[in-house]
Amino acid sequence: MRHWRGSIRGRLLAALILVVLIAAGVLAVGMGVMLRAENDFRTLAQDRIPAVALAGELAEATGDLAALAMQMVADPAMPATPMQQAIDKAARGVEAVLASPVLQAAPERAATRAATSVAERDLRRALTDFSRISADLAQHARAEARAGIELRWVHADAQDQVQGILSDLSFNMDTQLAALVSAADQVTRSRAEQALSRDWLLRDRMQQIGSEAATLTALLLQARSADNLDALEQARGLGRDTLDRLALAQLNLPSRVDIKLLVQTLDKLKALATGEGNVFAQQQQRLDFHRAAVTELHAAQSSLARMQAALTDLGRTERIGAQQSADAAAAAIERGSIWLALVTLIGAIATAAILAIFVHRRILLRIEALSADLRRIAQGDLTGGLQTHDASASEPNERDEITDMTHAVGVFRASVRERQQAIERLELTQRDLVQAGKMAALGQMSAAISHEINQPLAAIGHRLHNLGAAHPDARPAIARIDALLERITRTIGHLRRIARRSAHRNGCVPLAEPMQAALELLDHRLRAEGVRVKCHDLSDLQVAGDEILLEQVLLNILGNALDAIATREAALEPGLIHIELHEGDPVRLSIRDNGIGLGGQSGQTLTDPFVTTKEPGKGLGLGLSIAFNVMQDMGGHLEIEQQPEGGAMVRLRLNRWQEKNNE
Repeated sequence: MRHWRGSIRGRLLAALILVVLIAAGVLAVGMGVMLRAENDFRTLAQDRIPAVALAGELAEATGDLAALAMQMVADPAMPATPMQQAIDKAARGVEAVLASPVLQAAPERAATRAATSVAERDLRRALTDFSRISADLAQHARAEARAGIELRWVHADAQDQVQGILSDLSFNMDTQLAALVSAADQVTRSRAEQALSRDWLLRDRMQQIGSEAATLTALLLQARSADNLDALEQARGLGRDTLDRLALAQLNLPSRVDIKLLVQTLDKLKALATGEGNVFAQQQQRLDFHRAAVTELHAAQSSLARMQAALTDLGRTERIGAQQSADAAAAAIERGSIWLALVTLIGAIATAAILAIFVHRRILLRIEALSADLRRIAQGDLTGGLQTHDASASEPNERDEITDMTHAVGVFRASVRERQQAIERLELTQRDLVQAGKMAALGQMSAAISHEINQPLAAIGHRLHNLGAAHPDARPAIARIDALLERITRTIGHLRRIARRSAHRNGCVPLAEPMQAALELLDHRLRAEGVRVKCHDLSDLQVAGDEILLEQVLLNILGNALDAIATREAALEPGLIHIELHEGDPVRLSIRDNGIGLGGQSGQTLTDPFVTTKEPGKGLGLGLSIAFNVMQDMGGHLEIEQQPEGGAMVRLRLNRWQEKNNE
């Protein structure tokens, strides 16, 4: 049986006993503090509380005046008569409280009454002036709103007129350019050039006028939002500079109706910037009103502060007695609160330490880590190891149930990892054996085919040589036939090299050349079937490989793409082959079509020999297998995948040619 002290049950029981003892101590201290506070407050409630309540009534009456001032700030358009009535009502409330019997015996009453009367008179004057300024601000805001609406309309008209003129000029320039191109004599060409130059300069000036008008409008809007004189003056100075540039751009404009209308609109825009009641002047007037309103508001706040200070002095004497009675109770409560807070803090720290050390750290965290590790193993993640957050777990004398489970999970992880690695090695070996068997069969068949074809090819070549000697006039046609025979011979040679992966020529291949050759060979099919080819620029890109073999790979892939496009049923869009280049090292080339796709086959399966999606009699299933092995021999790679939107994509990876490849 496991030792009681080192087990999880013993740790949980010890933690529970400690938590109960801490809670009992905190409860005892809290009960003592509450009993002492109850006794002190009972004594305080029977003494000077009524006087403190009267001071609260004074504060409430004074608060009505403060609320009135805040209401005027929030609603500057408040009518003057209701505002004055509210001020009188609040003042009468203050006087009623001062005349109460409780305050008759207070020696501070006369002085407080006089100070309150003066502060009340000043407050009334400040609030009245603030109301008048608020009305002026409201009227000024309506004028600013009208100016803002006019500014937006003028700006819209100016930009529309500028765009109309620019569109007309662009049309005229296109017409003049066409006339210049088709001009038969020098005079007509010269006239067209002059007209084109004139319209070109006018278009530049119109663009400048539109830009300056937009800048001036932005400066006017900036001035409307300026919250200080410095920002306003800065916007005004920039506006003057913009007006100067705008006036310079308007000099010697052609006498056209649309340009005259634009000039009239610009004059309206200038009037908003420089005329009577312009935007800058309106904004400066608004800032002046705002400063005056702030001044009156400060005066009202100062009067209100004096009134509140006088009322505070009146209530201070009554509060002193209550304060003295409350001090003793407060001191006792403070001492009790300190003790209670200290005991509670110690208890909380002790409880947290118990939970963190004995429960959270030694039990919960270890169980959570163990559970997470088991989930990772179930999901197939065999990396990493288990961390239980228990420093004592590695000590033999401190082993518990979780430690044993941790070691068991580690053994289970290692077992699963070893079994998974064995399965992966077995699958890899099986794939290599299958591929080796396929390529061996392909090599035997290639050797037989090559042997049977080479002899007729040699005979045909000999006959062509004799025919060329006998008929010199047929030598060009014989040369083309001989070139095709040479190509067949090289292809047969490549077919024999595929299975045994013999060395091939590894040289510098301009990628554009084999691509162009493959496209030229398929040009008759592309035109006959109406298939369009979009190819990125492959010039100046050199890769390492065999040019003939690379041409055969591209020819095979492009031919398969044409076959896939040709077998579509009721196609709604024309055939398209998209050749895209991703430069880097290695170079990546993708060839995408909008044909029927892979026909339910996987890309890896299609690279096996004799696997094809074509109809019987239209393909042997060797093209992609040979292309795959050619790419492997050249140090590259070939991948095939089905496109989600339809069609197939072939990805080629080629090594970029470098000078060290010649070494």
